[in-house]
Amino acid sequence: MALLLHEVWEDPDENGQMLEALRLAGPDGDAFRATLGEGARLVTIFEAASHAEAMKKYYSMYGRGEYAAAYPTDYDPYPNEWLARQQTDC
Repeated sequence: MALLLHEVWEDPDENGQMLEALRLAGPDGDAFRATLGEGARLVTIFEAASHAEAMKKYYSMYGRGEYAAAYPTDYDPYPNEWLARQQTDC
């Protein structure tokens, strides 16, 4: 089972409202991180074995209640290829 690193970011918008985002660490999150403003901050990094597990942790952090997966595949374990790609950069 591949445990991938996930990053939680907070980035204030032009009105000062804090926007939160969950992304994969490593090269799969590079494009997103390139869009962050100067005031962005990395809140935490955690491991998860599937999209659903990552979202459950993210929802819990922000008190958003129980995460309900949109697709059954959200519970599928991450592929080992994704872990190998992440490990080349982290």
